[in-house]
Amino acid sequence: MKRFKAFLKKVLSVMTRPDMAILPGQLAFFFVLSVVPIVTLITYGASFLHLSVDFIANFLEKAFGSEVAELIMPIVSIPNVNIGFFITIIIGYYIASNGAASIIITSNAIYGIDNTSFARRRFKALIMTFIIVLLFMFILIVPVFGNHIINMVKYVNMNENITKILVFIFNLLKGPVAWFIIFFFIKLIYTLAPDRKLESTNVNYGAIFTTVMWIIVTAMYSYYINHFANYALFYGGLANIVMLMLWVYFLAFIFVIGMALNQKEEISKLEKTGVIKTNN
Repeated sequence: MKRFKAFLKKVLSVMTRPDMAILPGQLAFFFVLSVVPIVTLITYGASFLHLSVDFIANFLEKAFGSEVAELIMPIVSIPNVNIGFFITIIIGYYIASNGAASIIITSNAIYGIDNTSFARRRFKALIMTFIIVLLFMFILIVPVFGNHIINMVKYVNMNENITKILVFIFNLLKGPVAWFIIFFFIKLIYTLAPDRKLESTNVNYGAIFTTVMWIIVTAMYSYYINHFANYALFYGGLANIVMLMLWVYFLAFIFVIGMALNQKEEISKLEKTGVIKTNN
C-alpha cells in the first residue's frame, strides 16, 4: 500500500510539471501525422495482396468510421508505387520526425542535458521516427484492428493455408506477446531519446507504466471502434474523429508521464547510493 501511494505521489508530481501542458498535445499532433506513412505502407501491403481499393476503403470505413475513412482515402487511392508514392512517404515521414525531435528536446530538458547539434538531433529523430512508426503500425494492426483484419482475411480467403497461417499469427500476437512487443519499443525510445547514454534498466519503470496504460487506453478505443460510440449523440458524424484524436492524445500524455517517471526514478536511485543529494 505504501509503494502504491508513493507511486501515485510520483505520478501526480510529474503531471504538475510545466511541460506537461505543452508536450502531449505537440506529440499527439505529430503522432497523427505519422499515420500518413503508416497507412500508406499498409495500403501498399494490401495492394501487394491484390486487394482492390474498394475493398480497402470498405475496411477503413468499418475500422475508423466513414468520416475518418474519407480523410484517409486520398492516401489509399495511390494506384502504384510511383514517384508520388515515394514523395508522400518522404514528406509524411520527415514531418512526423518532428514528433521524435520534440521527444529528444523534452527528454533533454527533463534530464537537464544540453541539446546536441541540429543535424545530429534530426538524424536521431529520423531513426526514432522509424521505431515510432513500427510501434504504431503494430498497435493499429494487432490490438486495435486485429479482429477486423482477421475477419477480412477470412472473407478474402486467398488461400486456405495462408489464411490459417495469418489467423494463427494474429492470435499468437494477442495478449502477453503484444504487451511485450509494445514494452520493448517504448523502452527503446526512452533509452534513445536523451542526448546522453542511459542504462536500459533505468527506463524500465516508466516503460512498464506507459505500456500498461497504453494497453488499457487502446483496449478502450478498440472496444469503441468494434462496437458503438455514445459520443455520437453529442458529436454526430464527428464522433470517430474525436475519439481517434482523444486516443492519440492520451497515448502522448501517458508517454510523457512515463519519461518523467524514469528521470525521477533515476534520481531516487542516485540518492540511495549517495551519488547525489537533492530535494527534487
